[in-house]
Amino acid sequence: GSLEVLDAAGAGQRFPQLQLAEEEKLLFMPEGYTMVVPTALHCLHWAAARSGVEYEEDAVVSIDRRSKTVTTRDGREIRYHKLVITAGPWTNKVLQSAQLDGLPMIVSNEQTVEFLAKDGAPNHDWKEFPLFTWSEAGYKGRAEDGGCRYFYTTPHCPLPGSGSQGVKVGFHRQGPLLQTEDFLVTEQGEACSARLPNIRKELRAQQEFDWDGFSLDAIQQFLKSRLPGLDADHPVGFMRCLYQLTPDLQMILGPHPQDSSVVLACGFSGSGFQFAPAIADFLAALVAERKLSDLQGRMLSKFDPTRF
Repeated sequence: GSLEVLDAAGAGQRFPQLQLAEEEKLLFMPEGYTMVVPTALHCLHWAAARSGVEYEEDAVVSIDRRSKTVTTRDGREIRYHKLVITAGPWTNKVLQSAQLDGLPMIVSNEQTVEFLAKDGAPNHDWKEFPLFTWSEAGYKGRAEDGGCRYFYTTPHCPLPGSGSQGVKVGFHRQGPLLQTEDFLVTEQGEACSARLPNIRKELRAQQEFDWDGFSLDAIQQFLKSRLPGLDADHPVGFMRCLYQLTPDLQMILGPHPQDSSVVLACGFSGSGFQFAPAIADFLAALVAERKLSDLQGRMLSKFDPTRF
Protein backbone atom coordinates (compact mmCIF):
# COMPACT_ATOMS: atom_id res chain seq x y z
CA GLY A 1 0.00 0.00 0.00
CA SER A 2 0.92 3.68 -0.18
CA LEU A 3 2.96 5.41 2.51
CA GLU A 4 3.43 9.05 3.44
CA VAL A 5 6.09 10.70 5.55
CA LEU A 6 4.88 13.87 7.31
CA ASP A 7 6.93 16.32 9.31
CA ALA A 8 5.64 17.47 12.70
CA ALA A 9 3.71 20.41 11.24
CA GLY A 10 2.19 18.29 8.48
CA ALA A 11 1.22 15.60 10.96
CA GLY A 12 -0.55 18.14 13.15
CA GLN A 13 -2.45 19.55 10.18
CA ARG A 14 -3.55 16.11 9.00
CA PHE A 15 -4.32 14.83 12.49
CA PRO A 16 -4.96 17.68 14.95
CA GLN A 17 -5.03 15.14 17.79
CA LEU A 18 -1.23 14.77 17.49
CA GLN A 19 1.50 17.04 18.82
CA LEU A 20 4.88 15.77 17.63
CA ALA A 21 8.23 17.26 18.60
CA GLU A 22 9.74 19.50 15.92
CA GLU A 23 12.38 16.95 14.91
CA GLU A 24 9.95 14.01 14.71
CA LYS A 25 8.33 12.62 11.59
CA LEU A 26 5.17 10.58 11.12
CA LEU A 27 5.02 7.53 8.85
CA PHE A 28 1.39 7.33 7.73
CA MET A 29 -0.07 4.13 6.30
CA PRO A 30 -3.58 4.91 4.98
CA GLU A 31 -4.49 1.22 4.76
CA GLY A 32 -4.03 0.60 8.47
CA TYR A 33 -7.11 -0.39 10.42
CA THR A 34 -8.53 -1.24 13.83
CA MET A 35 -9.93 -4.69 14.52
CA VAL A 36 -12.87 -5.07 16.89
CA VAL A 37 -11.64 -8.11 18.79
CA PRO A 38 -14.99 -9.57 19.98
CA THR A 39 -16.33 -9.41 16.41
CA ALA A 40 -13.14 -10.89 14.96
CA LEU A 41 -13.22 -13.80 17.43
CA HIS A 42 -16.87 -14.47 16.66
CA CYS A 43 -16.16 -14.52 12.92
CA LEU A 44 -13.16 -16.84 13.30
CA HIS A 45 -15.20 -19.18 15.50
CA TRP A 46 -18.03 -19.19 12.97
CA ALA A 47 -15.70 -19.85 10.03
CA ALA A 48 -13.98 -22.73 11.83
CA ALA A 49 -17.27 -24.34 12.87
CA ARG A 50 -18.58 -23.97 9.31
CA SER A 51 -15.51 -25.91 8.12
CA GLY A 52 -16.24 -28.79 10.49
CA VAL A 53 -14.20 -27.86 13.56
CA GLU A 54 -15.59 -29.24 16.85
CA TYR A 55 -15.06 -27.23 20.04
CA GLU A 56 -14.68 -28.89 23.44
CA GLU A 57 -14.15 -26.77 26.54
CA ASP A 58 -12.43 -28.67 29.34
CA ALA A 59 -9.22 -28.43 31.35
CA VAL A 60 -6.30 -30.70 30.47
CA VAL A 61 -4.92 -32.53 33.50
CA SER A 62 -2.31 -34.76 31.86
CA ILE A 63 -0.52 -35.44 28.58
CA ASP A 64 0.90 -38.93 28.05
CA ARG A 65 3.24 -38.75 25.07
CA ARG A 66 3.97 -42.48 25.05
CA SER A 67 0.33 -43.39 24.45
CA LYS A 68 -0.33 -40.03 22.75
CA THR A 69 -3.29 -39.38 25.02
CA VAL A 70 -4.63 -36.17 26.56
CA THR A 71 -6.77 -36.57 29.68
CA THR A 72 -9.21 -33.84 30.69
CA ARG A 73 -10.61 -32.85 34.07
CA ASP A 74 -13.91 -34.57 33.22
CA GLY A 75 -12.06 -37.85 32.64
CA ARG A 76 -12.14 -37.84 28.84
CA GLU A 77 -9.19 -39.45 27.08
CA ILE A 78 -8.38 -37.97 23.69
CA ARG A 79 -5.90 -39.71 21.41
CA TYR A 80 -3.77 -37.66 19.07
CA HIS A 81 -1.42 -38.07 16.15
CA LYS A 82 -0.19 -34.48 16.35
CA LEU A 83 -0.74 -32.31 19.42
CA VAL A 84 -0.84 -28.52 18.99
CA ILE A 85 -0.13 -26.56 22.16
CA THR A 86 -1.27 -22.93 22.11
CA ALA A 87 -1.30 -22.35 25.86
CA GLY A 88 -0.05 -18.78 25.84
CA PRO A 89 1.57 -17.71 29.14
CA TRP A 90 0.90 -21.19 30.56
CA THR A 91 2.96 -22.93 27.85
CA ASN A 92 5.89 -23.93 30.07
CA LYS A 93 3.53 -25.34 32.70
CA VAL A 94 1.81 -27.47 30.05
CA LEU A 95 5.16 -28.61 28.67
CA GLN A 96 6.27 -29.59 32.16
CA SER A 97 3.14 -31.75 32.54
CA ALA A 98 4.09 -33.44 29.26
CA GLN A 99 7.65 -34.00 30.56
CA LEU A 100 9.10 -31.72 27.91
CA ASP A 101 11.66 -28.97 28.40
CA GLY A 102 10.28 -25.49 28.75
CA LEU A 103 11.01 -22.61 26.40
CA PRO A 104 13.01 -19.42 27.04
CA MET A 105 9.99 -17.19 27.62
CA ILE A 106 9.14 -14.78 30.42
CA VAL A 107 5.58 -13.60 31.07
CA SER A 108 5.10 -9.84 31.32
CA ASN A 109 2.11 -8.49 33.30
CA GLU A 110 1.08 -5.67 30.93
CA GLN A 111 -1.48 -2.89 31.28
CA THR A 112 -3.60 -0.81 28.89
CA VAL A 113 -5.48 2.32 29.97
CA GLU A 114 -8.39 4.15 28.32
CA PHE A 115 -8.97 7.90 28.17
CA LEU A 116 -11.65 10.28 26.89
CA ALA A 117 -11.05 13.49 24.95
CA LYS A 118 -11.22 16.81 26.77
CA ASP A 119 -14.18 19.08 26.09
CA GLY A 120 -13.58 20.92 22.83
CA ALA A 121 -10.75 18.62 21.75
CA PRO A 122 -10.65 17.04 18.26
CA ASN A 123 -12.57 13.80 17.74
CA HIS A 124 -10.57 10.70 18.77
CA ASP A 125 -12.98 8.11 17.35
CA TRP A 126 -11.73 5.62 14.79
CA LYS A 127 -13.27 7.50 11.84
CA GLU A 128 -11.02 10.51 12.42
CA PHE A 129 -8.11 9.33 14.57
CA PRO A 130 -5.77 6.58 13.28
CA LEU A 131 -3.88 3.92 15.13
CA PHE A 132 -0.87 5.78 16.49
CA THR A 133 2.39 4.45 17.89
CA TRP A 134 5.43 6.33 19.15
CA SER A 135 8.85 4.85 19.78
CA GLU A 136 12.23 6.24 20.74
CA ALA A 137 13.93 3.52 18.65
CA GLY A 138 11.64 3.05 15.65
CA TYR A 139 8.59 0.84 15.28
CA LYS A 140 8.96 -1.81 18.00
CA GLY A 141 12.69 -1.21 17.77
CA ARG A 142 15.26 -1.47 20.53
CA ALA A 143 18.03 0.82 21.69
CA GLU A 144 21.61 -0.41 22.05
CA ASP A 145 20.92 -1.55 25.62
CA GLY A 146 17.90 -3.58 24.46
CA GLY A 147 15.38 -1.16 25.95
CA CYS A 148 12.78 0.97 24.23
CA ARG A 149 10.10 3.40 25.35
CA TYR A 150 7.26 2.49 23.01
CA PHE A 151 3.63 3.56 23.31
CA TYR A 152 0.70 2.42 21.21
CA THR A 153 -2.81 3.81 20.97
CA THR A 154 -6.01 2.58 19.37
CA PRO A 155 -8.84 5.04 18.70
CA HIS A 156 -12.17 4.92 20.48
CA CYS A 157 -14.55 2.50 18.76
CA PRO A 158 -18.13 3.60 19.59
CA LEU A 159 -19.80 0.39 18.45
CA PRO A 160 -22.08 -1.80 20.61
CA GLY A 161 -20.17 -4.81 21.89
CA SER A 162 -16.73 -3.38 21.09
CA GLY A 163 -15.80 -3.01 24.76
CA SER A 164 -14.20 0.34 23.98
CA GLN A 165 -14.57 3.04 26.64
CA GLY A 166 -12.17 5.53 25.08
CA VAL A 167 -8.78 5.73 23.41
CA LYS A 168 -6.72 2.74 24.54
CA VAL A 169 -3.06 3.37 25.36
CA GLY A 170 -0.34 0.91 26.29
CA PHE A 171 3.28 1.21 27.42
CA HIS A 172 4.41 -1.72 25.30
CA ARG A 173 6.48 -4.53 26.86
CA GLN A 174 6.88 -2.69 30.15
CA GLY A 175 4.86 -4.81 32.57
CA PRO A 176 6.41 -6.54 35.59
CA LEU A 177 8.12 -9.85 34.72
CA LEU A 178 6.60 -12.91 36.39
CA GLN A 179 7.94 -16.19 37.74
CA THR A 180 5.08 -18.05 39.43
CA GLU A 181 3.64 -21.56 39.73
CA ASP A 182 1.62 -20.88 36.58
CA PHE A 183 4.22 -18.92 34.64
CA LEU A 184 7.37 -21.00 34.80
CA VAL A 185 10.73 -19.58 33.75
CA THR A 186 13.59 -21.78 32.56
CA GLU A 187 17.23 -21.03 33.35
CA GLN A 188 17.71 -19.94 29.75
CA GLY A 189 14.67 -17.70 29.99
CA GLU A 190 15.87 -16.10 33.22
CA ALA A 191 19.27 -15.44 31.65
CA CYS A 192 17.65 -13.47 28.82
CA SER A 193 15.74 -11.10 31.11
CA ALA A 194 18.55 -8.55 31.00
CA ARG A 195 18.12 -8.23 27.23
CA LEU A 196 14.37 -7.62 27.32
CA PRO A 197 13.09 -4.05 26.81
CA ASN A 198 11.30 -4.03 30.19
CA ILE A 199 12.72 -1.35 32.46
CA ARG A 200 11.88 -3.41 35.54
CA LYS A 201 14.04 -6.55 35.35
CA GLU A 202 13.24 -8.33 38.62
CA LEU A 203 11.05 -11.45 38.46
CA ARG A 204 7.93 -11.18 40.61
CA ALA A 205 6.21 -14.12 42.28
CA GLN A 206 2.66 -12.75 42.08
CA GLN A 207 0.48 -11.72 39.14
CA GLU A 208 -1.07 -8.27 39.57
CA PHE A 209 -4.66 -7.35 38.71
CA ASP A 210 -4.89 -3.78 40.04
CA TRP A 211 -3.45 -0.57 38.57
CA ASP A 212 0.23 -0.53 37.62
CA GLY A 213 1.24 2.93 38.78
CA PHE A 214 4.61 2.80 37.00
CA SER A 215 2.98 2.18 33.62
CA LEU A 216 0.14 4.65 34.26
CA ASP A 217 2.55 7.46 35.10
CA ALA A 218 4.58 6.86 31.92
CA ILE A 219 1.40 6.78 29.81
CA GLN A 220 0.07 10.00 31.32
CA GLN A 221 3.34 11.82 30.65
CA PHE A 222 3.33 10.54 27.06
CA LEU A 223 -0.25 11.73 26.47
CA LYS A 224 0.45 15.19 27.83
CA SER A 225 3.34 15.62 25.40
CA ARG A 226 1.99 13.89 22.26
CA LEU A 227 -1.82 13.64 22.59
CA PRO A 228 -2.78 16.71 24.64
CA GLY A 229 -6.44 16.51 23.64
CA LEU A 230 -6.94 13.46 25.84
CA ASP A 231 -7.78 13.90 29.52
CA ALA A 232 -4.66 12.18 30.82
CA ASP A 233 -5.41 12.89 34.48
CA HIS A 234 -8.71 11.02 34.46
CA PRO A 235 -8.47 7.50 32.98
CA VAL A 236 -11.85 5.85 32.46
CA GLY A 237 -10.74 2.21 32.46
CA PHE A 238 -7.82 -0.18 32.46
CA MET A 239 -7.02 -3.80 31.72
CA ARG A 240 -4.18 -6.06 32.80
CA CYS A 241 -3.03 -8.68 30.31
CA LEU A 242 -0.12 -11.07 29.78
CA TYR A 243 2.60 -11.14 27.13
CA GLN A 244 5.00 -14.03 26.53
CA LEU A 245 8.40 -12.49 25.80
CA THR A 246 11.10 -14.44 23.98
CA PRO A 247 14.81 -13.46 23.86
CA ASP A 248 14.47 -12.04 20.32
CA LEU A 249 10.85 -10.87 20.80
CA GLN A 250 9.76 -13.12 17.94
CA MET A 251 7.09 -15.82 18.10
CA ILE A 252 7.78 -19.56 18.44
CA LEU A 253 6.19 -21.81 15.81
CA GLY A 254 6.98 -25.42 15.01
CA PRO A 255 7.63 -28.87 16.48
CA HIS A 256 9.06 -29.18 19.98
CA PRO A 257 12.77 -30.09 19.76
CA GLN A 258 12.21 -33.22 21.89
CA ASP A 259 9.03 -34.50 20.23
CA SER A 260 8.10 -33.72 16.63
CA SER A 261 4.50 -34.82 17.27
CA VAL A 262 4.04 -31.84 19.62
CA VAL A 263 3.63 -28.59 17.70
CA LEU A 264 4.02 -25.21 19.40
CA ALA A 265 2.58 -21.76 18.80
CA CYS A 266 3.53 -19.32 21.56
CA GLY A 267 5.94 -16.55 22.56
CA PHE A 268 4.13 -13.88 20.56
CA SER A 269 5.72 -11.08 22.60
CA GLY A 270 2.66 -8.82 22.33
CA SER A 271 2.16 -9.24 18.57
CA GLY A 272 0.14 -12.36 17.88
CA PHE A 273 -3.57 -11.81 17.46
CA GLN A 274 -3.38 -9.97 14.14
CA PHE A 275 -1.52 -12.92 12.61
CA ALA A 276 -3.92 -15.62 13.87
CA PRO A 277 -5.34 -16.74 10.49
CA ALA A 278 -1.86 -17.12 8.95
CA ILE A 279 -0.58 -18.94 12.03
CA ALA A 280 -3.59 -21.29 12.02
CA ASP A 281 -3.01 -22.09 8.34
CA PHE A 282 0.65 -22.81 9.10
CA LEU A 283 -0.26 -25.11 12.02
CA ALA A 284 -2.83 -26.94 9.89
CA ALA A 285 -0.18 -27.59 7.23
CA LEU A 286 2.20 -29.03 9.83
CA VAL A 287 -0.45 -31.22 11.44
CA ALA A 288 -1.77 -32.50 8.10
CA GLU A 289 1.82 -32.96 6.91
CA ARG A 290 1.12 -30.91 3.80
CA LYS A 291 3.85 -29.34 1.71
CA LEU A 292 4.56 -25.93 3.19
CA SER A 293 4.12 -22.87 1.00
CA ASP A 294 7.09 -20.56 0.48
CA LEU A 295 5.72 -18.23 3.15
CA GLN A 296 5.18 -21.09 5.59
CA GLY A 297 8.69 -22.35 4.94
CA ARG A 298 10.05 -18.93 5.85
CA MET A 299 7.87 -18.88 8.96
CA LEU A 300 9.23 -22.24 10.10
CA SER A 301 12.80 -21.10 9.51
CA LYS A 302 12.42 -17.75 11.30
CA PHE A 303 10.29 -18.88 14.23
CA ASP A 304 11.71 -22.41 14.74
CA PRO A 305 11.73 -23.39 18.46
CA THR A 306 15.29 -24.75 18.07
CA ARG A 307 16.75 -21.32 17.25
CA PHE A 308 17.60 -20.45 20.85
